[in-house]
Order: sequence, then C-alpha cells, then structure tokens
Amino acid sequence: MNHTAKKLLVGTVGAAGLFLATTATANADTTHKVAKNDTVWDLSQKYGVSIQAIEALNNIDQNSHLIVTGQTLKVPAKDAQVSENNNTAQAADKKADTENTSDVTVKAGDTLWTLAQQYNTSVEKLRELNGLAADAYLIHPGNVLRVNGTVQATQQPAQTEQPVQQQTEQPVVQQEATQEQAQEPQLVVSANHTTHTVQAGESLYSIAQAYGVTVDSLRSANNLGATLLVGQTLTINDPAKDPAQEAAAQQAAQEQAASQAQQEAATQQAAQEQAAAAQAQQQVQQPVQNQAPAQTQTQAPAQQTQQTQQVQQQAQPAQVQQPQQQVVSTSADGSAIAAYAQSFIGTPYVWGGSTPSGFDCSGLTQYVYAHFGKQIGRNTIAQESAGTHIPVSQAQVGDLLFWGTPGSTYHVAIYLGGNSFVAAPEPGQSVKIGNMAYFMPSFAVHVN
Repeated sequence: MNHTAKKLLVGTVGAAGLFLATTATANADTTHKVAKNDTVWDLSQKYGVSIQAIEALNNIDQNSHLIVTGQTLKVPAKDAQVSENNNTAQAADKKADTENTSDVTVKAGDTLWTLAQQYNTSVEKLRELNGLAADAYLIHPGNVLRVNGTVQATQQPAQTEQPVQQQTEQPVVQQEATQEQAQEPQLVVSANHTTHTVQAGESLYSIAQAYGVTVDSLRSANNLGATLLVGQTLTINDPAKDPAQEAAAQQAAQEQAASQAQQEAATQQAAQEQAAAAQAQQQVQQPVQNQAPAQTQTQAPAQQTQQTQQVQQQAQPAQVQQPQQQVVSTSADGSAIAAYAQSFIGTPYVWGGSTPSGFDCSGLTQYVYAHFGKQIGRNTIAQESAGTHIPVSQAQVGDLLFWGTPGSTYHVAIYLGGNSFVAAPEPGQSVKIGNMAYFMPSFAVHVN
C-alpha cells in the first residue's frame, strides 16, 4: 500500500513537473501589440532578444525593419544560451561597429534612411551610435553623425559630386569676372593728350573733326554714355589739329574774303565814278559845239552822237562788272569761290536751307556759285551735272566734292586745297572746315 502510494506520489510529481515545463515553454513565446513610435530595436531591448530573432519569427523585412502601429508581434523566448549567444554576437557587432565607424557631416537633403542606405547599415544602428531617441528622424545640415560600414560602390560618385560642382562653378565665376571687366573697359589715355569741354550743338563727330582724331579714339579715352552732356570734359588722345588754330585760320579766311569783297566794291565804285566823270565832261563840251552857227544844222546829229557816246560810256561800268558774274575757271577764281564760301563759317545747318540764315550742304554750294553767276542746281544730284567729273586727286580749289556714287550722292562740299573742304555737315552743327583724312569724298566736279 505504501509502495503503491509512493509510486502514485512520484507519478503525480512527475506529471506536475511535466505540466510546469510545458507551461513554461508555452509561456516563453509572448506577444506584443505595437504602439506608436515602437521599433524592432526597442522591442529587442525591452524583451532582451535580438532584432534578428524578432524579425525572423514575425517575417519582418530585415532591410526596412518596418512594423505598423497595432500590429501584434510574437516575442521569442529568452534562454540563457540564446542570450549568451546574442550577447556574444552583439559584443562582436559592437566591436566591429566601433572599429568601422566614421564621422559624416549631414548635408542638405540627407535623412537617417538615406545615410543608412549609403553606408549599408540600419536606422537603428545610426540612432544607437549617436545616442538618438528611438523615434528620432530629424537631422539638420551641419550635424556630425557617427556611422558604421562603408559607402556602397554605387554611391561613390556622390563623394566626387562636390568637387565636380566646384570645378563647374569656378569657370562661371571666372566668366562673371570677365563679363564685369568687359562691362568696365579700361580707358586709354596717351601721354600726348588734351581736354575739351563739350559745348551746345557739338557731337562726337564734330569734336573728332575739330581735333583730327577718330570717334573710336574718343570712345576709348572716355567713359561715354548714350549722349554727350553740355559741360562734359572729354580726353583727346594725340590730337592732329588745334581747334584754336583752326578758328584763327577761319577768322583769317573770313577777313580775307571780307577784304576781297571790299576791294571788289571799291573797284566797282571807281568804275562808276569814272563813267560819271566822262559823262559830265561830254555834257560840258556840248554847249561849245552849239556856239558855231554853221553847225546848227548838224546839232541834232551831234546830240545823237553824244547820246550814243553816253550810252556807251554808261555801258562801260557794266562791262567792268561782267567778270564778277562769270563762272570761275582759273585758280584765282577758285580761290575767290573758296574764300567766299568760308565767309559763311558758323552759319547754322538748316534742313533745306539755302540762305545765310541757314544752309544745308547743297544749299551752301548753290548760294556760293550763284554769287559768281553760275546756277548749278539745288540738290546734290543736280549739282553732279554742273561740270566735268574728275578724281579727287585732280580737284582744284573751288571745285565741288561729292560723297556717294554718281546719281545717288548724299553730301557735297567746296574744295579748299590740301585735305580741307568747307561744308554744312549735319543737323545740330554749323558751316565749318572738314578734313578729307577723316571723311574722304568719292569724286570731284570741275564746274564748267
């Protein structure tokens, strides 16, 4: 009886032990309902098991480690051997992580996930290495993070992207600097230079003509805007002419022309006085002839003879004046034309003007030649036909100079000799002397 009871007790104890073991085994695998901000790494720390064990038991993607709020997960049992193995593996992982860590500076656009992908690690490891909270996702440019692992080969170009960009940006900076230099050209000032103050009515062309330089030379020596300003000071490099001397020459030419005009007037007045004196002398002689009675019958023919002589004597001054109206052809006549044309220097340019109150180019030449009794036409096309076409090299003083092809000329002037001519140049300017070295005519016409 006792033996039977002993066996029963042993069996009962054994069954109870088996039941407890079975219960322990069943209770070893617990479950966990995922809460907000839970991660696999958090659960592994909470239950003392590895991330790999939780992910393997619940079929979780070991690359994304993604779990969802409300999801029910199985947590594997923790025994001493597994824990020891896990601790050993974790220690080895930590040692490997420590040996293979490096510092990375966060750039704009970086996230924990992109850095984990770039260095072939996980977001959890990045948080663990840098002491970040389990729910931390936000990082800022300039932050320095410790990472383990190496950059994947496919990501290598990302490291060289910044130097390439710097190399690409450098020519842009150089190009901008070059453009700034192009926008601010250096002014060229020669040792032989002078200055000029802009007056009302002047232009770059007229100033260049006055100093015997080019418009490009003026632009290179001065920081010019769209328009010239009255009172603006310009630098003139290597002037070939002195406007003061030119003005003195023009004044001398005007005085010479005025003197010639006075001489012509004096000559005409002397001829008229001489004709008047001859007429008076004939009138005195007429009564003496009337005193002879025998000549009474011949008085009428004598009077007729005297009248004829008076008419001839009165016509004599007209014959003296006649050379003033003839077309000039000799060098002296050409000089007179040139001098008379220069007497109008300073007369303002007026479009369509043909009087001393204002000339255009063909109006000036028409007026000057009309003074000497020659009608050459009103415009440049008509004036081309006023004489014989000759090369500019054969032009004589007083000849006409034309710019443009025959039949379509656009400018005319009067030749003064050398490289000089007088013309009414353009609106806003006045009649002045020009230089063929800077404005070469196309051909010349010697007026017939």
